[in-house]
Amino acid sequence: MISLPSQVLELTGADAATFAHAQFSSDVLALADGQWQWSAWLSPQGRVRAFFQLLRTNASHLTLTLRGGDAEWLRAEMARFVFRAKVQMGATHGGASQTTALEDIRAGIPEIGVELRDQLLPQWIGLDRLGAVSVRKGCYPGQEIMARLHFKGGNKRSLYRIGCDIFLPAGTMLRDAQTGAEAGCVLQCARVDDSGRHEALASLIDAQAEATLRADPESAAIRPVEHFR
Repeated sequence: MISLPSQVLELTGADAATFAHAQFSSDVLALADGQWQWSAWLSPQGRVRAFFQLLRTNASHLTLTLRGGDAEWLRAEMARFVFRAKVQMGATHGGASQTTALEDIRAGIPEIGVELRDQLLPQWIGLDRLGAVSVRKGCYPGQEIMARLHFKGGNKRSLYRIGCDIFLPAGTMLRDAQTGAEAGCVLQCARVDDSGRHEALASLIDAQAEATLRADPESAAIRPVEHFR
C-alpha cells in the first residue's frame, strides 16, 4: 500500500488557540505547549466535517494533521469564520503517515474523507472514545448536539471493525442481508494478507450489528470483529 503525504493545516497568529477553541470539538485551551490531542470540526448539526490530530506548539501556532479530507478545502471553509481574529491559515503537505492503514483500523482510528464529510456524528465513529469531543467547554459548532447525546443519551450507532472478503471503498453502504435495511457504512478498508481477506472500520447501527451484513446482494457476508466502545 502506498503511503501518501498527509494533509496539514497550520494556524498561526496571536488568536490561533482561542480561534481553534471556539471552532473545534476538543478543549484546545487545556492543551499544554508541545502536546497534541484528537479533535474535529463539526457542522452546526454536529456532523463531522474534518477529523485531525491537533498539535499545539504554543498559543500562536497550531498544526492540524488531517485524518482524511482536504486541507485546502478546510482552510477555505474556516476562513469564513475568522472575522477580526488575528489568525492566519496555510494548507500544506506533511510527511507520510507513521502507521499503516491496517494498524489504524485495528486501533479504531477512523479517516473521514470527502465521501463521508458532513454525514456522521462523532459518536457514530468513536471520536468521543478518542477524547476528541468536549461537552463541558464553551460553545462551538455542534456543541448542543454533543451535550444532548452525552447527558440525555439516545445514540444508537457506533464504530466497529469488520472482516470482509473484498475491498470496500469508503462510503460503501452496508445492509441487513435478510431485510435490506440500512445497517451502516464503511469508513476505510485494507487488505490483511495475500489471501484476499480484508478488514475495515464501519459505522454501524448497533441493533443491526449482529445481523448478516452485505455490501450488496452479491457480496460475501461481512463479519463484525470488534465493537469499539
